[in-house]
Formats: sequence, structure tokens, C-alpha cells
Amino acid sequence: MIILKKNILFVVDERKMGGVSVLFEDMMTLLDITNYNIDLLILHNNGDSLQNLPESINVIYGTPYFEAIDYTMKDVIKKKNINLLFKKIRVVLDMKTGRIEKVIKKERKKILQKQYDTEIAFKDGFTALFTIFGDSKKKIHWLQYEYKKTNPNQKYDKLFKRILPQFNQIIAVSDNVKKCFNEVYNLGDRVSVIYNVINYDKILKKANGESDLVLDSKNINIVSVGRLHQAKGYDRLINVIAKLRNFNEELTRNLKIYIYGDGPLFFELKKLIDDLKLNETIILVGQVTNPYKYIKKFDLFVLPSNFEAFGLVIIEAMTLKIPVLATETSVTNKLINNNVNGLVVENSVDGIYNGLKKIIENRELIAEYKNNLADYFYDNNEQLEKIKQILD
Repeated sequence: MIILKKNILFVVDERKMGGVSVLFEDMMTLLDITNYNIDLLILHNNGDSLQNLPESINVIYGTPYFEAIDYTMKDVIKKKNINLLFKKIRVVLDMKTGRIEKVIKKERKKILQKQYDTEIAFKDGFTALFTIFGDSKKKIHWLQYEYKKTNPNQKYDKLFKRILPQFNQIIAVSDNVKKCFNEVYNLGDRVSVIYNVINYDKILKKANGESDLVLDSKNINIVSVGRLHQAKGYDRLINVIAKLRNFNEELTRNLKIYIYGDGPLFFELKKLIDDLKLNETIILVGQVTNPYKYIKKFDLFVLPSNFEAFGLVIIEAMTLKIPVLATETSVTNKLINNNVNGLVVENSVDGIYNGLKKIIENRELIAEYKNNLADYFYDNNEQLEKIKQILD
């Protein structure tokens, strides 16, 4: 008996380091995809993630039209690239005037060579437009944002209110993402929840990689990994360290903080560290291809996010038995057993300040949290079954 494989298309806007890329790679690795022909369309080949996919996945890239879609107008102006600026203006005008539907249909014909049974817009914003204006039989939208706090569709609200109800199904990565989305778009049960999955084997294997990082055991060594973006709240963390030092210099004398990651705020954060004379305490490392081999060496992971749709990095750190201090977001209380295997603090500068002060003054808490992570395990099975049902 011949089993016809279903044609599945996932659409992302770029391949920068971040949760979306990690989630897609992990999903494709953990799922049994032998019964599907899976294509991944990266509209703009920008970034260096998504290089560790199963060989059976076919990667397609968008046309030059899409080269500006993952940049804000502010980003484009900073780049001082006239060609990119014109492309961005064209996309904005097409979306404002409604021409975008006609343009996407035209560009799709240049890129895609087959009919898809299911097409999944795997990131909020433009990928939803690309998918809804296509001819795939089943259309799904995967939500990665908390829409009450950051709405990537806000500038084109009328357009998105028209197209979002046309999706067969909308998936949110957490209950609060669903709640926030429905408060804006009111699509009710059309939206369901599938939590992110995590590839344990990948994390543990990469964590075994060799590293020349040497940390002084007399210090409290803190790590954070993330995109240097306003959402992640790294400016708050830096200001908190300055506040702790100014309150009592002894609190930061034996404190080292390493921040791994890149993003639009890299130089702004570097300047803030310089201006506050915190270079000896906070090290802005930049992007690394394998953060896990560094994370495992630290005492504590800090996530100072203003908002966080899911917080995959929390699970990654805890998998390596590193406790996490995180600001309270939609999911942190569900991922961290507060004051048992980590610490969830008020989502504010004062919250981060009080949480770090508590840890510094009671260093034995770190050992207690680590001990309580000894048997930590995040179960993927239920989520993987939900994903399979969607693809089937």
C-alpha cells in the first residue's frame, strides 16, 4: 500500500537567533516527520540560525521583495542603505493601500512549486499575510507574542482584523498568549494552546562541548542569554546592578554577570555598562553558537524580561540544573516552582533588585534551588501529539 505524504509548508520571516528558530528546529527533530514532505520558507535570508534541521526538510528562500520585511523603518534608516529603504517603503505602501494581497500572490508563484495540504505561518506579523493570501488547503497561524503588551500587527490593524478570522486554526504558545490575542481579536475557540517543546538530547550534547571559560568560585556567577531587544529588559538588569552597588558596594564586589546574545540594543547596552562603570561586573559577550556549554558553568540564570510569551530559555537552563531568577510574565510561575527551584520576582526594576539582593545575601539559596532541580524534566509528549494532529 502506497501512503501519499502530505505537503506541509512552514513560513518564517528570517533566521536570526531566537526562540522561534530554536522551537522550529526542536519540533522538526522531535517529531516523526517521515509521513510528510516538509518545506521551510524563509522569506528573508537574514541571520545564521536554522542550520541544524533534519536533512529531509527542504529550505526555500523568498524573492528580493521580502528583504526588508523583518526590519523596522528605524532599523532600515540606521543602515543607510538606499536600496533597502526603497524596498521597505514599497512594502509599507503595499500594506497601507491593500495592494499587498496582489503582490504576495505574484511573489508566491516565483517561489513555490507545489500545492500544500497545510501551510503554517510560524511567526506573528507578515508571515500571516503571506499564508492567508496563498492557495494552501489548510492555513494555520502560530502565535509567539503577548498581544496586549506587544502587537506586531498594530500599524496595520484593519488589514489583520480582516485576514486573521480566515485561518482554519490559530495556535498560541501559552494560555496567556491566547488570552491576550483574544482580547484584541476576539476569535474565541478558533485559538488553541500548544506549549513549546524542547530537545533535551541537543541541550545535553551541546553542554558537553569544550569551553575555555573559567569562573572564580568565590563569585556569584550569573548568566543570561537572549536577543538584546527592549522586550528582554537587559537595561533594567544593568541599572539594578548599579543600584545594588550604590546601596552597598559589598553586594556587587563578588558578582559577575555574563550576557550572551546580540540584537539592536547591543551598543546602547554596552554604552550603559561603560557609563555606569560596571565593566568589571557585567560582561556583554555577544552572540555565540553554543550557549549551553557556558550556561552549565554558572550559579544562576537571570531573565529580566519586560514580557515573555513562553520563555524557552528557562526550561533550557533548568534542564542543565541551573536555577532561574525571572520576572513574572505569563508563564514563569508555570515553569518555575517559586522559591523551590528558582525565583519569580515582580516584573519591575524593584522586583529584580529585591530578588537579586535576596540571592546575594542568602547565597545558600542557590545550592538549595540546584538540589531541587536534580530530577527536573519537562515532558514534551502531550505537545508533540497535538502538533502531529495538526499536521495530520
